[in-house]
Amino acid sequence: MDMKGLAISMGIGAAAGAVAIMMMPRNNTARKLASKAATQVEQAASKLGTALENKLESTLN
Repeated sequence: MDMKGLAISMGIGAAAGAVAIMMMPRNNTARKLASKAATQVEQAASKLGTALENKLESTLN
């Protein structure tokens, strides 16, 4: 399988997993853990974006 096919398969799998978790009741442990993980990923991505932006600005100036 080439990288494009692998990426598509992984994306479909992640989307299916996300749908399954979102269909669970709000008090389900798996849903709570998935929510915490999503929040942490979002925070990490935000920090990374800010760091890259600052690095780019300092490089350009």
